[in-house]
Amino acid sequence: AVNGVFVLCKSSSKSCATNNLARASKEYLPASTFKIPNAIIGLETGVIKNEHQVFKWDGKPRAMKQWERDLSLRGAIQVSAVPVFQQIAREVGEVRMQKYLKKFSYGNQNISGGIDKFWLEGQLRISAVNQVEFLESLFLNKLSASKENQLIVKEALVTEAAPEYLVHSKTGFSGVGTESNPGVAWWVGWVEKGTEVYFFAFNMDIDNENKLPLRKSIPTKIMASEGII
Repeated sequence: AVNGVFVLCKSSSKSCATNNLARASKEYLPASTFKIPNAIIGLETGVIKNEHQVFKWDGKPRAMKQWERDLSLRGAIQVSAVPVFQQIAREVGEVRMQKYLKKFSYGNQNISGGIDKFWLEGQLRISAVNQVEFLESLFLNKLSASKENQLIVKEALVTEAAPEYLVHSKTGFSGVGTESNPGVAWWVGWVEKGTEVYFFAFNMDIDNENKLPLRKSIPTKIMASEGII
């Protein structure tokens, strides 16, 4: 059994559905879903020059082999390169980071626990409902950030381009917890299909890495059964 929640919103009817109202508004560590606001903030502050910037690998071993190379912004988001975004956060600094999370109404806006890890193991928390609200603002270019920077990040979030639909999404994983204190796994994003847009956020408790693929397979199955993808 999976303890999780799926929130699915349809833009044209401004309606949302979920399997668990209480969990939909419960806040969790965003983990790597935070790369979305982090990238926008990096661009806004000039820490990331533009979409063509290359993040050089320093040659030191990293937790994952696919992080051990020079990466573009899109590449760093796609392989979820934690060290790249930790460096971005350090250069943004606490004052500017705090200012933007407030502007974006992002979760509990609490960045304590270290400027380069507050979203991984610190105090930042966000709910599935708030993730969807944030993504909708990004989709509409309505975040307190330049339209150009929002477009750059949206482009970097494309994870599937099918003939009938386009998926923009990001996964997140706070690490495997224990049965009594599980970690959290996320998949958030939106699907553009014709003139319709579907925003989604899924999170689940995780105490075993074998369950990690479920963060995508469960919401994918639901959206397929709804005829969205």
